[in-house]
Amino acid sequence: MYETVVDPKPWRLKAYWLLAFGLLVVAALAMGAYLAYRTWLTQPPAPAPTANELLALTPADVDYAAVAGSFCVAPVTGKTRVLTPEALEEEYGIRIRLVGVTAGGGLIDLRFRVVDLEKALPLLGSHVTMPVIVAEESNVSLEAPAETMHHDNLVEDRLYYMHYPNAGNAIKPGMKVALVMGDVRVESITAQ
Repeated sequence: MYETVVDPKPWRLKAYWLLAFGLLVVAALAMGAYLAYRTWLTQPPAPAPTANELLALTPADVDYAAVAGSFCVAPVTGKTRVLTPEALEEEYGIRIRLVGVTAGGGLIDLRFRVVDLEKALPLLGSHVTMPVIVAEESNVSLEAPAETMHHDNLVEDRLYYMHYPNAGNAIKPGMKVALVMGDVRVESITAQ
């Protein structure tokens, strides 16, 4: 008939169960330590500096590489500075590539390149201070919807684009427009 085989070493089964239980305990302790570290022992991240705070510092006081990729709020001092597109690139490292009328006149396509990240950080701010396009003749302002900013962090030598609803065809090809970011107003840009 059938013969029952008895394990000559009964401790082996107990050792496997003890090992499995020990691994579960170690995993639970490791997860608890990680959660305690994340909850109680880490400091919350420091908020990104505002542009006014950055501009108040001298170049020797701030290391822009430490805040690279972070957005800061565009400068708002109450004094508008009027720049040309060339001066914008020289001072703030932002090259305007296109202000184009598209989608049958229903959208304005703004494209710009960050050519110098260190210079661009104080100006290209949060979603609160996104660029506004202003028709110079009629003074009609076009604001982009909040979800049109297609990036999280600024990266040097990357082309960025935003789309603005062109309500009532306020801007037509050939018109002069201005781009306003905080207190900086870039004038005499020809819409294409």
